[in-house]
Amino acid sequence: MAQSRTRFSIGLHILAWLLLGFQMLFYVPLSWHVSIPAAFWVWQVVVLLMMIALFYTNARIIVPHTIIRKRPGQFVGWLFAALLLIQLVAYVYRLETGLDSKLRALLGDKRHHSRFPDNFIFLISLLVLGLSTSWALLIHWQRSEKLKQQWQQEKTLAELSMLKAQINPHFFFNSLNAIYALTFLDVEDSRKALHTLSRMMRYLLYNSRDEHTTLAKELAFLKDYISLMRIRSNDKLKIYTELPESLPESYVAPMVLLPFVENAFKHGVDALTETEIDIRLNLSAEKLHLLVINSIVHNNHHPHTDEGGIGLTNTCRRLQLLYPDRHSLQTGINAAGDYEVNLLIDLNA
Repeated sequence: MAQSRTRFSIGLHILAWLLLGFQMLFYVPLSWHVSIPAAFWVWQVVVLLMMIALFYTNARIIVPHTIIRKRPGQFVGWLFAALLLIQLVAYVYRLETGLDSKLRALLGDKRHHSRFPDNFIFLISLLVLGLSTSWALLIHWQRSEKLKQQWQQEKTLAELSMLKAQINPHFFFNSLNAIYALTFLDVEDSRKALHTLSRMMRYLLYNSRDEHTTLAKELAFLKDYISLMRIRSNDKLKIYTELPESLPESYVAPMVLLPFVENAFKHGVDALTETEIDIRLNLSAEKLHLLVINSIVHNNHHPHTDEGGIGLTNTCRRLQLLYPDRHSLQTGINAAGDYEVNLLIDLNA
């Protein structure tokens, strides 16, 4: 892509100079219908070469060292010096070759050629300087924007890596606590839980490193987590799930759904009172919808503001970075008095 743009830019420059050369060397002179002296053709070639040198000297050297570095006074000085030098070259050449008198003799009253300053040279020099300055500033702006985008991308990737690194240990810590508590109640269930956890950790090690994973793998991971929570839960907790058996080949950021489900189990379960957790997930027209509803335990009315909420907080930040303007997240207490998370992600790239 970069090579194609470079070739296109070079081709465009060559075409522009060919058009200017045709205008100066053929179109205008040949329209006079007279025999033009050789000194005129030589002069037109010299003017074309001076304009090319003026264009690239100004664009590549002068503008980067003056305007871009906030030195407008030096640029104005260069502007006057360049225009004066070109006028002096034109004056000396015309004087030495007698080109003005020869052209007046050929063209009669049709043309008037002043020796100093040369109006044609002055106007074309201003045009070339204006185009050159505009082109140099455009190139500088494009490079600055590209560097800014690269810097922003690197910053975003670094922040995402940090957030994901914080989420994974947070999940692992909570899961180990759950299995540890289970070992006092049922050894066989704790073994099943360890097997499930090992499968989940394999997913974390080999799939969560990438920027995206398949939605099917993320769903399997989510089901494993819910299964793990079912093993350690008592009869007081009712878990309702509505999860698809299979999903199309769509991609999602890894570990972006789990913290919302984990938050429900962490803050919506009580050993003494009956509580409910409802988890629903569906995909329609590349729109991923996750709904998580959990009962509010009386001693924890603000489940999203507690000290251990780093996973949920970081996930919200990851959503902002990964799906800007492509996701909707609503959290809070619903009309039934339960805590509700309503997440919608547009998976279309």
